[in-house]
Amino acid sequence: MAARFFLPALALVGSALAQCDGPEITINSSEDASQISSCETYDGDVIISSEASGQLSLDGVERISGDLRCTNASQLTAISADKLSQIGGIFDLEELQIMSSLQMSALVGVNQIKWIALPALQSLNFAQGVAKANQVYISNTGLTDLAGIELEQVASMDINNNQYLKTINVNGLTNVTQSLSFSANGMNLEIEFPNLVNAANLTFRNVSSISMPSLSEVPGSMGFYSNAFESFAAPNLTSTGNTIAFVDSPSLTNISFPMLETIGGGVIIANNTELTSLTGAFDSLETIDGDINFYGTFEAVSFKALTDVKGASTIYTSSSNTSICDLFNSAKKNQVIKGKVTCVTESDNTAGNGSSSSSGSSGSNKQSAAVSNFAYSAPLAGIAAFIAAVLFI
Repeated sequence: MAARFFLPALALVGSALAQCDGPEITINSSEDASQISSCETYDGDVIISSEASGQLSLDGVERISGDLRCTNASQLTAISADKLSQIGGIFDLEELQIMSSLQMSALVGVNQIKWIALPALQSLNFAQGVAKANQVYISNTGLTDLAGIELEQVASMDINNNQYLKTINVNGLTNVTQSLSFSANGMNLEIEFPNLVNAANLTFRNVSSISMPSLSEVPGSMGFYSNAFESFAAPNLTSTGNTIAFVDSPSLTNISFPMLETIGGGVIIANNTELTSLTGAFDSLETIDGDINFYGTFEAVSFKALTDVKGASTIYTSSSNTSICDLFNSAKKNQVIKGKVTCVTESDNTAGNGSSSSSGSSGSNKQSAAVSNFAYSAPLAGIAAFIAAVLFI
C-alpha cells in the first residue's frame, strides 16, 4: 500500500521541479505566473508576453537566474513581485506605454537594468532598494527620481532622455568601474553622489548641478557638455587617466580642482561665455599628458605648479590681454610645453570652430590686471622677472 502512495508523491515533486527548471517560461497573466510561484529559484528566463494586460503579479518566486523581460505589452499597467530578490540576467522592460507601477519590495540585486520607453512610470516601489547591479540603462521614462536604485557599486550607468527626472541622489555609490553618463534629462536635474570615490569615466550633459565631494580618482575621462550649472568643484580629485572637458556651458563662471596633480589626457575648455578666469582652477596641477585646448572669453590663466605638458597647446580668447600668450610662449621656450603652441588674443574663435582676428604676438599690447603664469622646473631668471612684472610682485 505504501508504494502506491509513494509513487504519486514522487511524481508531484518531479512536476514541481520541472516547473522551476527553464530554459524559459512565457507569461500572459498572473494565473500563468502561478506556475513558478512555488519556486525558490526559477532557473531560466521569465518572459512577460506582449499580450499581457492590466496588473501582472509574479508572486512567490524568490530568484530568477536568467532574464526578466517584457516588450511591447501596450495594455500592461503594473508589474509586481512580492518575494523576488535577485535577477541573474537582464531586467528588460521596453515600450510599455501605460505601465505606471513597478513594485518589487524585496529586489536587491540585478545583473543588468534596461528600461526604455516607459512614459507612464513616475516612481519605483523598491522598498529594499537595488544595491547591486553591473549595468544600468534607463531611457525615456516618466521617472522623477531614482529612489529605489541604491547602488553601492556599478560597472556602467547611463541615464538619458528622462524629461521629468529632477533629482538623482545615490548615497551609497562609491565605485563606478566603467562609465557614468547623464544626458538630455529634466532641464533642472540635480545630481548628488556624496560618497563616490572612484569613477572610471564621467559624462554629464544638460545638468543644472553636480555634487561629487568625495571623488578622488577618475581612471578615464571627465566630460561636461551644455550644462546649466554656474560652478563645479572636485575638491578631492587627485588624478585622471584621460581628458577633462568643459564645453558649451553658458552659465559656468568657476571650476575648481584644488588637489588635482595629474591629467592623463588633455584639457578642453571651450565656449563657456561667462568663464572669464582660469586662475585658481588647477593650482596643484603638475602634469598634463595630452593637449591644452582653450577657447573662450577668459582674461586670466594660471597653472601655479605645472611643469610638464606633453602635448600641444591651442589658446583662442576674445581678451586683449597679450600676457596670456606671452606666458604660453615662454612655457614652450622653456620646455614646459613639449608640443606646438598656438595662442591668439582678440579672437572671435571662442567656441573652437570659428576664425581668429589677431594673435597674441601681433595684437595690441594692452594688458589687463588679470594674470597668466606657469611654474617652471628650473630657475629662469629672465622669465621670473617678466612674471614679476606682470603680477606686480
